[in-house]
Amino acid sequence: MIRLGNGLYICHLNGHILKVVYLGNNECEIYLGDEYQGKAHFDYVKKKLNLMEKRWNTSKLVHYKFREFQPTLDYTV
Repeated sequence: MIRLGNGLYICHLNGHILKVVYLGNNECEIYLGDEYQGKAHFDYVKKKLNLMEKRWNTSKLVHYKFREFQPTLDYTV
């Protein structure tokens, strides 16, 4: 988790970017990409995200690129 200015935290987890905005009084807002997900206790969110980052090695994940299925038939029988 990376701390930026003005109470903004960014976490890159499993190919997704999570933004946590600290509001004060142990409250934060959570954004997945740019979509608002809800409010939660900041301590709990920070603890869980740090734990997930340590457990999951996301550096070796490869994004799957969708390709159209192209069937080929073998008529050499």
